[in-house]
Amino acid sequence: MEYLLTNLADELLVQDITEPSAVLGSLCDDELEAAYDFVLEHFALELLIGTDKNSEWSDGKLVIDANHGPIHLLQTAFYAVRLEVQRRKIQHAS
Repeated sequence: MEYLLTNLADELLVQDITEPSAVLGSLCDDELEAAYDFVLEHFALELLIGTDKNSEWSDGKLVIDANHGPIHLLQTAFYAVRLEVQRRKIQHAS
């Protein structure tokens, strides 16, 4: 899965997130579901790490001031995987 995340990150550097992903498109539905779980789990973990390292409450909102690179990478990867899942659901429904 780490290899998948690396390839997806490389792809997202050169193309818009709304474009179909060649990396995700090559996965079968079960692999895409596993990728979704993997990315979501790691996104949550990086948020927890960032919160633990340096965060504070400001106007009732938690401001995380650490771990920005991994958080943004996994947030973008999560949106890309979620879009691919949505595309497939639409195609299967048609």
